[in-house]
Amino acid sequence: MTDQLKTDLAYIQSAVDELEMYLLSEDVIRQLPGISFSVGGILLAYQRISAANLEDRVLSEWKALEELRSHWKIAWGNKCLLEMKMRLRQWGDFILGMASDEHESSSAYRHQVRNRVILQLLVDSIPAQAETYAESIKRKDTILQKYSVDNDFVWEAQVQSGFSREKYWYLYRAMKYEKAHI
Repeated sequence: MTDQLKTDLAYIQSAVDELEMYLLSEDVIRQLPGISFSVGGILLAYQRISAANLEDRVLSEWKALEELRSHWKIAWGNKCLLEMKMRLRQWGDFILGMASDEHESSSAYRHQVRNRVILQLLVDSIPAQAETYAESIKRKDTILQKYSVDNDFVWEAQVQSGFSREKYWYLYRAMKYEKAHI
């Protein structure tokens, strides 16, 4: 098991104690020891855990999180919208900066594409409310497509099955200038 998957498991295990207070707070991201806590972070950690077939290790925690999410449905939706706005800005800043910077490494892309994955998970969590951001996401995707090419999956192979090429195409990209040097 990779270190990142261990972190994902710990994230979900600690989320139960934090979620209710977080949902009722003003925070978009809550800084906890060793992690940045958010609804998108919860969704990403669980998606990765499920992809690696490790969901049995957090079964009771996930059930408790789903109950909290259902109980605080409006607060969950509000946090998703706030985080979506923040992630869109971060992803857009990165894409616009990286598109022409031939000195930006692929490791930066592998890390920053996390924001795009979280955006998709947030959209999936609250599709009707997320429609407001659809055009902005599409514009950023168009910029990425212009400056990147098809490539291998950018994260560890253990989680690839949970991120299909059709839906998560941006996890299968490399910047054009990097591909020329590979």
